[in-house]
Amino acid sequence: MALIGARSHHRMLRILAPLVVLFAGIGFAPSAAAADVTLPPGTITVPSSGTFLYMNSEPGDYIGQGVEQLYTSADSTFTVSLPQGGDYFHASVIQGNYTHWWYVDMIAPLGQPLAVGSYTGAVRPTSRSPEQPGLDISGDGRGCNTLTGQFDVTELSFVEPTGELLTFDATFEQHCEGMGPALFGRIRIENAPPPPDVTAPVLTLPEDITVEAPDGSGTTVNYYVSASDDRDPSPTVVCTPESGSVFPVGSTTVTCQATDRSGNVATGTFVVRVLLPLTLGISANKAGTVDRSGNVTVSGTVSCSRDVPVYMSGTVKQLFADRVTISGSFSIQVNCVAPQSTWSAVVVGDNGKFAAGTATLTVNAYGCELSCRAASVSQSIRLSGRR
Repeated sequence: MALIGARSHHRMLRILAPLVVLFAGIGFAPSAAAADVTLPPGTITVPSSGTFLYMNSEPGDYIGQGVEQLYTSADSTFTVSLPQGGDYFHASVIQGNYTHWWYVDMIAPLGQPLAVGSYTGAVRPTSRSPEQPGLDISGDGRGCNTLTGQFDVTELSFVEPTGELLTFDATFEQHCEGMGPALFGRIRIENAPPPPDVTAPVLTLPEDITVEAPDGSGTTVNYYVSASDDRDPSPTVVCTPESGSVFPVGSTTVTCQATDRSGNVATGTFVVRVLLPLTLGISANKAGTVDRSGNVTVSGTVSCSRDVPVYMSGTVKQLFADRVTISGSFSIQVNCVAPQSTWSAVVVGDNGKFAAGTATLTVNAYGCELSCRAASVSQSIRLSGRR
């Protein structure tokens, strides 16, 4: 027989989800199914209402150890999960500080929601084929490696439109490891109807978005919006314009609404700003000056379609007597304010001093904002000043 530790088995089997379930509204009680499982006579009176887990184990049954047991909401903690439209019921029943602990799993055949009805030919959920239901009752450190059994779901009712579980009632019969002795039992869940849902979902919107279009016709913009709700796991979110739309150049306000199953609505907005392509240009004055130290000051203008920091580098080269070339370089940053700003730089010769006369100036400019652009100019300039 397989022996499974309490907490490791709890982690393996426990399904964390809200108490949300299938079909009906408050006060709706589906008709009972024709029960296939008959509980054997016992000494404990099985309640007719409330939340409880009752088990009657035949002598030789490994899981229940031949003992009759009853756990109720008065002495144990019940945690239940059945996702709306899903096929999987899971309950954990913990008495005290794990004095006793039990897990109940019932699963409909693949592709079918769990509903009122009889489920025969059940096996352990991890071993079932698509057409088989699943059943697994384990706890107190004991679990089956293989099992066979059946269960009857005899009552289900739910809250409309939010889907919380009101009642779940099922009986079961489980045989562990192909043995004849069985574990019989019944689990019933009764929850009080929750108050009306009057709370709107919580919208999570992006910060305002700024993008650059390839041309004046605009560009496609994708964004992500989500919503959460304490009573609806999947609120409906609608935004206009929707993600993936072509946004025109300029500013567009996106309006989003999240609606939960109870009709509560949350609204929010953000702005999508589409810019024309960044343009960048550079020019240099045709004259420069040389100071008494032989350093050259060069200048010009940088143009930009919108405000952007521009990184500039350049060189000045001057040839003397067709034999010696004096050269120097510079690197500066200019905050270009559209449509243009001026720039100037002082160039120190690397291998000598500049003098009045003709020189060659080369300037490269590089600016980035959403996209990057480059510009350059190379021209002859006239230096005046020191001789």
